[in-house]
Amino acid sequence: MQVVVDNMGVTEQTHSSIYYKNLDDPNEKIDIIRGSVYPIIGHLSKPGYCYDPYDITEDIYEEMRMNPAITEFTVVENNKVIGFMTKTDLNETLGGRYGFTLHAKNPIREIMKIDFLKVNCIMPVDEVSKLAMQRPFERLYNPIVVEQDGKYSGIVTVKDLLETGMRLALAERDEIAVMKDSLKIGIFFMDRNYIIQDHYSRYLEEIMMEKNLFGKNFPELLSSSVSSKELDTIRDYFEMVFSGSFDQDTLNDINPLNELHYVSVKTGERKVFQCGFSSIEKNHGEVYTLVSIYDITAKHELQRLLLEEENRRQEEMKSVFELIQVDPQVFKDFLDDAEYEFDKINETLKNDAITVHEALVEIYQSVHAIKSNAVILGLNTFGDKVHNIESKLKKLREQEDVPFDNMLSLAMDIEKLSREKDGFKTTIEKLNSYKANTNYDGLNQKKYILTESLAKTVKKVSLDMGKKVKFKIGKIDDEAIERGPRRIIKEVLMQLIRNSVAHGIELPQERIANNKNETGHIRLSIKLHDGNIHVRLEDDGRGLDYKKIARKAIDLNLIKKEDEKNKDVLLKTIFSPGFSTAETEGVHAGRGIGLSLVRDRIRNSKGSIKVKSEKGNGTIFKILFPIHKRDGK
Repeated sequence: MQVVVDNMGVTEQTHSSIYYKNLDDPNEKIDIIRGSVYPIIGHLSKPGYCYDPYDITEDIYEEMRMNPAITEFTVVENNKVIGFMTKTDLNETLGGRYGFTLHAKNPIREIMKIDFLKVNCIMPVDEVSKLAMQRPFERLYNPIVVEQDGKYSGIVTVKDLLETGMRLALAERDEIAVMKDSLKIGIFFMDRNYIIQDHYSRYLEEIMMEKNLFGKNFPELLSSSVSSKELDTIRDYFEMVFSGSFDQDTLNDINPLNELHYVSVKTGERKVFQCGFSSIEKNHGEVYTLVSIYDITAKHELQRLLLEEENRRQEEMKSVFELIQVDPQVFKDFLDDAEYEFDKINETLKNDAITVHEALVEIYQSVHAIKSNAVILGLNTFGDKVHNIESKLKKLREQEDVPFDNMLSLAMDIEKLSREKDGFKTTIEKLNSYKANTNYDGLNQKKYILTESLAKTVKKVSLDMGKKVKFKIGKIDDEAIERGPRRIIKEVLMQLIRNSVAHGIELPQERIANNKNETGHIRLSIKLHDGNIHVRLEDDGRGLDYKKIARKAIDLNLIKKEDEKNKDVLLKTIFSPGFSTAETEGVHAGRGIGLSLVRDRIRNSKGSIKVKSEKGNGTIFKILFPIHKRDGK
């Protein structure tokens, strides 16, 4: 017996049976569903929209825009199918920044898809269904191209395929049985009340980590995974699916569960799902939604790891770019200083003789010093990471009791940062060819590194804050650099210069309004005299606002009301930890750590500092360090 189907081979169709002509006996009808023969895909095939491979893309785009009925098209050459494309594919290709410019005037063959599902017209519907459901999710709802004798015959929509599958399911449940046994997809039918129907795929219980799903409300199963507002959106979307008023491409585009971070109500275990929805009409017009759920947890995790790796490589490239802008000798000096501070942090963390809050203050100062040096050199990638740790430290200092876990987390963050610093050593070796302006030996090199670092500080902070500042270097005694605490002098001066630019030097318009030159000046000298090192740093900025200092100090209970006009008391106050008159925090000022660090560093070096300032007439810092042999640093 020979059974064949032309495009319109169906002679009669009821709710439960599909009949075909028997060519051996034209009067005999074969009940495909009730009999032993599965219907073939040819009877579902319908003529589709076709284009020649050399048709211009822009013309096709315009025709699809004018005719909403064209949701996909086949590219046919000499009656053979060579390509396929959906409206979504075309819009995505042309919708990029340069997509239309690059492709609009070219033949459609240059952008057509060649990875589409193509089947022979005599293939049974159930086999086509398996192939269709095994496609990647993004192509799951694309029509299937049908061929006859190797030539284009038509297309079959997934909706028609699923409706046929539904009729088969109502008769013998064969479609669901196949899916139960063979597919790693969670599949079920959902009624208008969002209730999961029986005969769902076996894999559904495994993927959702819950047994006996028949009769359960699907949105309620998602209640641990989404907010109540998101749940309302999901229900609204389901109503759109049930209505049948929207084409499948539109439903796919607005699908709120295209990437669902699922949390099991029962176990709390987490997975990532990709869900698809399509309406199916059963007997007597009753509508169900066919739901398919893919477990893409592994794929999502791989994408996350790849993204992290890409970000890491981008970060490394950015760091290298920043590093090549820095003088190698100055950069090496930065690494030496950073290593010193990290060692100091490590010693503090191991010191059981001090309280947690005392340790946090010391660590805060070291972290602040590392950040300051990094930012000044333009190492913004590294500096941002240090700034984040500084923010974490600030929050810990504000806590009355600091849990051990928080301190452990802090230590791990600092260790990670230290390892990144160690990685810079390898980078330094690669940058040895960039040795411009480093032809200095002995004391001259040490002096150069110090003055270059301070000059960069002025340039960086003034540029960031929109100010004009000129840095003038007076006499620098070589012996003072050799016999003084080089690291401490550099760190103290960098903090004071940052403070002068941020708080002291006015904006150009403010200086002009006060009959000053729009460019502020900062002057430095380091001299050896009477067995001591005398450091003098002065600026011609706005000076200290004693009234503002007094108000803030009283608010913080740092001074008594009767001392609000005592300048000596107020000058000591500005060196208190956490004290700042800045209204907002920033990278360069506002956290009240800079002057506190200056005071502690000078005190630890057996030195002293004096401040002289008048409102409107600038500030002078005079620092005294005793002479001593340095530790090779």
